[in-house]
Amino acid sequence: MLWVLNGGPWNFDNVMLQVVIISMGIDPIKIQLWFLKIWIQIHDLPNGFMTEAVGKQLGDFFGEFLQYDANNNTSIWRECMRIKINLDARKPLKKRKKITCRNGSDFIVTCKYERLGDFCFSCGLVSHTDRFYRRFIDRRGEKGMKDW
Repeated sequence: MLWVLNGGPWNFDNVMLQVVIISMGIDPIKIQLWFLKIWIQIHDLPNGFMTEAVGKQLGDFFGEFLQYDANNNTSIWRECMRIKINLDARKPLKKRKKITCRNGSDFIVTCKYERLGDFCFSCGLVSHTDRFYRRFIDRRGEKGMKDW
């Protein structure tokens, strides 16, 4: 058995590093390391929306909901909701979600990823940085708008 630190993703030199335990007889090439378990913070939630049910819906929007941090709601200075998600590293990061209330009013929540490390500011993928982004390299002379 190969012993490594489990439970990542870990951050090495500001790059996300996914580490798993591999048993004997398992082909390492067949192991999929695309999903990162990561905590996110949901900001700008109005009163009454800081519930686990809302957290599950938002967690499934930003990734796949795993856990709601109820301890984060014990303080009277609650600034954000904290949830753990399974983040697919093959998809771009999402940072906002527009929510429509039953009365027709809208509000926008923002997501902050905890201990994320480097990612591409042009396309939002964690698999590379924008210095390796092909479109970014192709328009070196231009100062293109970055989404982040």
